Amino acid sequence: MKKIISIIAILSLALCLVSCGKKEEENSDIAAVKKAGVVRVGMECDYAPFNWMVTDPTDTSEKIQSGGYADGYDVYFSRMVAEALGVKVEVVKLEWEGLTLALEAGTIDLIIAGMSPTPERKVTVDFTDPYYVGEKCIIVRKDSKYVNAKSLEDFSGALITHQHNNAFGELIDQIPGVTNDDRYSDTPRMVVAVESGEVDGFVDEVSVGMSVANSNPDLTYVVFEQGKGFVVDESDSVNAIGCRKGSDLVDFINDVLAKVSEDERLKLMEKAVINQPNNE
Repeated sequence: MKKIISIIAILSLALCLVSCGKKEEENSDIAAVKKAGVVRVGMECDYAPFNWMVTDPTDTSEKIQSGGYADGYDVYFSRMVAEALGVKVEVVKLEWEGLTLALEAGTIDLIIAGMSPTPERKVTVDFTDPYYVGEKCIIVRKDSKYVNAKSLEDFSGALITHQHNNAFGELIDQIPGVTNDDRYSDTPRMVVAVESGEVDGFVDEVSVGMSVANSNPDLTYVVFEQGKGFVVDESDSVNAIGCRKGSDLVDFINDVLAKVSEDERLKLMEKAVINQPNNE
């Protein structure tokens, strides 16, 4: 009788372990991605040098779900993550404001889009360690009266914009006497607005400033002297990869990022700036 009870106990434990294992696998984003054979990465495909869209494939590009190809710094890191998972990359082109919603809905597996892990975003998104750390600047016309500005005070009276619903709006408010505009949904529209004189400038990463200046001969970017620029919260000065809340992809990706040196990251950004479209 004792032997029978022992056997039953062992079988019950085995069934429990199998059941628990299945439940863990069902809740595992890593397992789901590997089973699908593809990791779906959300980005705008319109934010060079982080991401952009091209018609023809390149050595560094990945297919966009809706057609065409995506390239850029974000795509380089998408490929790193995919290779570590043993799957392919599928880029999902989305509007900026739809990225977090798509992640929550399960339409995408990751956000790799030059996104900062702000406290507001952390409510619905789990972020990895940073994959990029950047300085902020203001993109202006080369013939602008603000082109030689050394401090935020020098932009007093200017009309400065930022991409709608990103953290840069709070930075603009640090400029005394500034008019803070947020009507634009993406970088190309802001570039046109500055070129046409509709606004005096827009705030973004120095890497984006470099990218814009390389592609638009009438534009440049202003960086500030030490202690005279934006006071930036750490969460706004870095970019991280967004995962679903509770996702096991966070720790997995952090292990991948830990193997990428700062020197390699710098070289990848320089590569993205050089390879971006209209940079000839």
